[in-house]
Amino acid sequence: MYLIRHAEAEGNLYRIAQGQYDSLITDRGYRQIAGLAKRFEDIPIDAVYSSDLSRTCLTAQSLCIPKGLPLRRCKKLREICVGEWEQMTWGEIARRAPGELEHFTNRLDRWSVPGAEAISQVQQRMLEAVREIAAANDGKTVAAFSHGMAIRVLLAAIQGCSREELARTSHGDNTAVSLIEADGGAFRVLFRDDSSHL
Repeated sequence: MYLIRHAEAEGNLYRIAQGQYDSLITDRGYRQIAGLAKRFEDIPIDAVYSSDLSRTCLTAQSLCIPKGLPLRRCKKLREICVGEWEQMTWGEIARRAPGELEHFTNRLDRWSVPGAEAISQVQQRMLEAVREIAAANDGKTVAAFSHGMAIRVLLAAIQGCSREELARTSHGDNTAVSLIEADGGAFRVLFRDDSSHL
């Protein structure tokens, strides 16, 4: 299963906490999508899944359209909901909540914002999503399009990182590709956060 982060969206460009807000792909994002399509030109894919947010669905078309595959939307692949931070700039967050931003940056296990999902909740739903996708596609190769933090916490769980260690794990760039292998209910990471196509 290829795990692919969405292309650059307005929130990335303007340094806004997007969370589950449905922002648009930028011009640079469309160039990233073209690079991603080129990367997967000769890689067989049997099914394509995506978070139901526009930025992931549009990115996923880089595989769906050339390979003639339907897009399967999966709400469990969404980005973390950041509660009252959604649509705030990171600068505004730094002024209003420096302590929580410090936790978000360095100690995700301590981060808590009103209306937001806990990191443990994101990990759980992402694990559920990949287990369900793997079970439905036994012996096949699939692509699942998701988001930076969602992919990061999923890969950390698969690699056995504790929640205290989460903030020290890598964070893939827009359209970064990771590859995991499913064997029954177990997963292993073959590589992560590769954006060499850019």
